Amino acid sequence: MPMFTKDNMIMELHGDNQKEILEALAAKTYQLGAVKDAETLVADYLAREEESTTGFGNGVAIPHSKSDNNLKATIIFGRSKQAIEWQSLDGQPANTFISLIVPASEAGVHLQLLAKLSRQLVHPDFVDVLKKGSQDEVFDVIQKAIN
Repeated sequence: MPMFTKDNMIMELHGDNQKEILEALAAKTYQLGAVKDAETLVADYLAREEESTTGFGNGVAIPHSKSDNNLKATIIFGRSKQAIEWQSLDGQPANTFISLIVPASEAGVHLQLLAKLSRQLVHPDFVDVLKKGSQDEVFDVIQKAIN
């Protein structure tokens, strides 16, 4: 199964705070069979946020997990109508999320994905599509970024 498909997208992500957003992303990841347990994924996400924020700025966050709970490398995209406080690097809330889930044994894949997406986040056109684009448009820009 590919790491990212249109089934991996939540165009109307619901949650009132960071934990609820992470729970919604984890539930989707579990539904897709990419993790053994959704609650463990939420704990992994929260532990990662304790280390340092995954809020890159411009309203985009890349919560990620590299863990034995993760069964296969998976990307989940989510967009919320409301802005969520994320302790982002620019101090602004986030409403656009790209979750990276990678088995602990695939650390190289994790770093490659993070690097590829991070490089794209400096381009306003890429961020604009993530924040405002249709499902097809978002899918296409993420596919191009990771391939």
